[in-house]
Amino acid sequence: MQEALTVALPRLAPPRTYHGRVQIASDEVLARRAADGDESAFEELVVRYQDRLYTLALRVTQSEADAYDCVQEGLVAAWRGLGSFRFDARFSTWIYRIVMRKAYDALERRARTAEPVDEVPAVTVEPAADARLDLLDALALLEPEFRVVAVACDVVGMSMDEAAIALDLPAGTVKSRLHRARSRLAQTLQAEEAAP
Repeated sequence: MQEALTVALPRLAPPRTYHGRVQIASDEVLARRAADGDESAFEELVVRYQDRLYTLALRVTQSEADAYDCVQEGLVAAWRGLGSFRFDARFSTWIYRIVMRKAYDALERRARTAEPVDEVPAVTVEPAADARLDLLDALALLEPEFRVVAVACDVVGMSMDEAAIALDLPAGTVKSRLHRARSRLAQTLQAEEAAP
């Protein structure tokens, strides 16, 4: 026991002074740390993006269960693939792209195994939520290629350039699809307002 007490302890670093500001690490710094095996850094990234990833997947798949699965699968794929992240693009764009692919995969699986629906239960909606539901219903009516661009830019808040990278589309295609999506949404919502 006495020999253990004679082992020299490592020198401690001098204490840092606190200047009243908390430094929040950027996504890329956290991604680098996570790529080096820091699980807490990846957890911070998950906390930052899980809600936006779920919203994106939900609006693309139109299914809560599929959206949840897409986010889970996307986060697992991101954790496993952090070593291949090149850090020449933003982390957010990379993770959106992964979840977007998972959402497209879910749509393809669903198209191959369509299930008949016997009865759809009636849902009562509070009047305050009507406007939101109108927009969600209008989004659901869009074709997937237009819906995904509208969700990426107008719901998640990506710029057109970020959406182009995340969706693996030319910027011009994103711009034209977003314009068409917005026009169709406006027409649908105006038609609903005019209806008695």
